[in-house]
Amino acid sequence: GYIEMDNIIVRILTKIFDLILLNILFIVCSLPVITIGASITALYTVLLKMTENEEGYILRGFLSAFKKNFRQSTIVWIILLIIGAFIAIDITIIFNAKGTIRNVGFVLISIVSLFYIMEVIFIFPLIAKFENTTLRMFKNAVLIPASKLPAAVMVMVIVIMCIVVTFLNQATILYGAIVWNVIGVALVGYAVSFLLNAIFRSFL
Repeated sequence: GYIEMDNIIVRILTKIFDLILLNILFIVCSLPVITIGASITALYTVLLKMTENEEGYILRGFLSAFKKNFRQSTIVWIILLIIGAFIAIDITIIFNAKGTIRNVGFVLISIVSLFYIMEVIFIFPLIAKFENTTLRMFKNAVLIPASKLPAAVMVMVIVIMCIVVTFLNQATILYGAIVWNVIGVALVGYAVSFLLNAIFRSFL
């Protein structure tokens, strides 16, 4: 009994240590901002293996995935940033509009934003898991989650909820900043990686 318990504790502590290390790697590699896409892809490369108990060396796995997917992930990240900027401008315009234009605009921008959020959440795990052209990646980031909707909705809810909870008030922002910087990104990624593997399984 004791040995089993010890083993479980050791396994949990090892997992926590790995996630903290991954989180540090993610933040350091994201600092130039332009490299965030490659950093998210590298993070998911390790996490998707971790949830299947296939991870090797965390540091080596992360850095080799970062290098391997750098070009494609960076192009995708820049495209998403540009689209995100346009959406933000549109939202500002719609909020300042009046009457029917505002109502119609609000519906349209909500639909566009939903697809955009899907892209942001699913495209980097897809790059981590599959080899494909950038255009196909963008297409699959909507089509694959749409074909496995319950699991995809769960992934989106978990990610969005964690972000929303962080920004509830000044205290949550403060604690959130600490948690996200220490383990948060890797921990949320780890939680959703179980669902992502389930979504991707039938496409492998």
